[in-house]
Amino acid sequence: MSTQKTLVLTRPEQNANQLVTQIKESLGRDVPVVRSPIMKISPTGFWPDLTGVDLVIATSAHAIHGPLDGKPVFCVGVRTADAATLAGGDVRHCALDAASLLVWMETQPDPGTVIYLRGSHVATDIPAALTKLNIAARAAWTYRQDDLPLTDAARKLLEGTRPAILPLYSPRSARLVGQALAKIGESLHVIAISDAVADVWRTETGGSCDVVAEPTGAAMADRIIATLRH
Repeated sequence: MSTQKTLVLTRPEQNANQLVTQIKESLGRDVPVVRSPIMKISPTGFWPDLTGVDLVIATSAHAIHGPLDGKPVFCVGVRTADAATLAGGDVRHCALDAASLLVWMETQPDPGTVIYLRGSHVATDIPAALTKLNIAARAAWTYRQDDLPLTDAARKLLEGTRPAILPLYSPRSARLVGQALAKIGESLHVIAISDAVADVWRTETGGSCDVVAEPTGAAMADRIIATLRH
């Protein structure tokens, strides 16, 4: 049996391409990759009127496809912060994940009226959490996450005997991939971005997985590269 590891990427195409480029630059060589986006990301075509909004929250770069008009922005993730800056936002805070953002906001003064730019599926209901803190918040649905089927090539690798690496970046992707598999391959190495993602994977498949030390794209890339080296 071949010991060469194949990377199975279920992220949207743009995210997958960025990761592959980063891995190639780090390793100095190409790696076998099978792409099978498990969700299609697309704008809803709606962009909210930010008049009267004191703070914008975004937890994904996909949520930002309109002008932020200099509004203060709290973000999750560096890429989201970069997208907010490019859209004219004034990024005031960048958290590792939604949970840590909410914990931090508990220690801050009332930010005023908040709008949360979100997708059709979210792991954390930020407006509901902020309402419990007596912060006025509402959500604007700015992008869609539509399910896509796992490709035959990806399924064959994930269920088979060849060594494969599967990075998982969200509870939803873990659920969709897990539900698409009849069994777990004997040489499958799963890497989860958080305990929440790992819990969903274990629930859906009964399989094991590694969890990176902090929920960031950089930590995931480092772990993937280290796994490919060994």
